Amino acid sequence: MKSIRVFLTVTLLAIVTLVNFAAALRGYQASMVEAEALLNQRMTQQFELLDLSLPTLAEWAERPSRGTTRIERSVGLEFQWMDAERQVLMRSQGAPAEHVIEHDPGFGKANFGGYRWHVLLAERRGEQGWMLLAERDDERYRVAESVIVPAVLPMVLAVPVLALVIWSLLGFGLRPIRRLAGDLEQREASDLRPLSAQALPAELQRLAQSANSLLRRLEAAFEREKRFAADAAHELRSPIAALRIQVENLALRAPEHSAAVDKLHQGIERMQHLVDQILILSRLAPDQVGGVRCRFRPVNVAALARQLIAEQSELLADKALDIAYEGGEDWALGDPEGLAALLRNLLDNAMKYTPCEGRIRVSSERREDLLCLRVIDNGPGIPAEQRERVFDRFYRVGGDRHLSGVSGCGLGLSIVRQVIDLHQGSIEFCDAPEGQGLQVIVCLPAAAAPVKGQEGGRHEAQ
Repeated sequence: MKSIRVFLTVTLLAIVTLVNFAAALRGYQASMVEAEALLNQRMTQQFELLDLSLPTLAEWAERPSRGTTRIERSVGLEFQWMDAERQVLMRSQGAPAEHVIEHDPGFGKANFGGYRWHVLLAERRGEQGWMLLAERDDERYRVAESVIVPAVLPMVLAVPVLALVIWSLLGFGLRPIRRLAGDLEQREASDLRPLSAQALPAELQRLAQSANSLLRRLEAAFEREKRFAADAAHELRSPIAALRIQVENLALRAPEHSAAVDKLHQGIERMQHLVDQILILSRLAPDQVGGVRCRFRPVNVAALARQLIAEQSELLADKALDIAYEGGEDWALGDPEGLAALLRNLLDNAMKYTPCEGRIRVSSERREDLLCLRVIDNGPGIPAEQRERVFDRFYRVGGDRHLSGVSGCGLGLSIVRQVIDLHQGSIEFCDAPEGQGLQVIVCLPAAAAPVKGQEGGRHEAQ
């Protein structure tokens, strides 16, 4: 059973119901014994009353008649008046004409008239003769149950009420667990603060302490990973810069090896690009979310797109690409550097994989509280089955080198996803409207354009 609340409710209710049933059964049996004694006492009183009434009834017996005298029957109660030899002298309408029992005086059982009877046989007071008083067992049970059942029935009806009470009390008792779960659910991925165990019950304090120990270890591990990546990237910058200078000097001194030098230069550029991407990922790591969001402000997406396109003018000219931004002066709410990294990586991918003389379109549109960016190219696209995997770090469609021959490090779309998660946005890959190429749709929180002259109005170029 997956739910503690359901398990405890069912278990407690089963135990209480079992105990309740046993108590009700025991009470029923005890009540039946007590009712039997009370009914016997009532029967004895009825016997005495009937015995006192026999002189009057005897006048009926002295009248000329054939056979024994019969008295109109009472419902469920019959009697016989017998002489010393137990010959019936007078009887009620439902009583048999012969004596029905042979046992000693007292209470007993007899069968006649199609019923089981509880009988009392005793000698008459002061006179010779016997009298038998019989009461139907089913009538006796009916009278007893009419008293006992109303007393037992509330115990049965209390079971569903008890189930509701147990369910409510358990819900109240488990509230600290729900509060603890809610606290963890509302936290950002970077929030590794210890849980407060002071207000928790004793049973949950150990759980909170174990969780806090895990959070401390996670925080230390994340810090080591972030520090290693950042330190490694920073330490690589100086050797890469020195290596670039040496390659440039080599190109001047040995022009006959220009082809090899060019390949070496491309490798250095790729390494520099990888280092830059690692630094960006380190800056956008989950533990930096709070600090980055503090810098959220309106960003002019149109100006940012035009600026990034202008920075790639050399590549655009080399491949004769037709690229344009289509849209108004739309603004997004976010981190300027993060949005620049997002758009730069999307544009870089589109420019690298779009063939020469290809076409790239960048557009934006406002949808209520969202700003939707579209980057459409007529390149090879991404197979549908791999569109989710491209966000994995160092993953590239087709392996280390794409079929197009374009080199890369496989971190660009990881940065894009991290920026989108930071801004609580969304990204979607789909086929280009013309059928050939890829369409990337990014939705981000929209922002109103700042009032002209305010400080935020110049954040589009950052």
